[in-house]
Amino acid sequence: INDGVRLHIRPFLTVPEVGKKGAGVLPHKPNIKRTQDRGQDVASAPWFDVFGGDRVNDHHLKLDAKRKVRAEATRGHGDGETR
Repeated sequence: INDGVRLHIRPFLTVPEVGKKGAGVLPHKPNIKRTQDRGQDVASAPWFDVFGGDRVNDHHLKLDAKRKVRAEATRGHGDGETR
């Protein structure tokens, strides 16, 4: 489970602005889409029931929840890789 750039860039954007409005400590405000993505998630996605198939970008799991999902995926495949 990877939250990608949206999660990792937040600390740089939440500090008081140094230059441009909304850019935080960055020189320019990044063009990050924080609304719903196009399309629908597949029914087999673990979070399908939570959002009814909608792709929601502004939802992040706790580290414990991610570890639990990874452990379950590893047990299910038996080869040590998560898919």
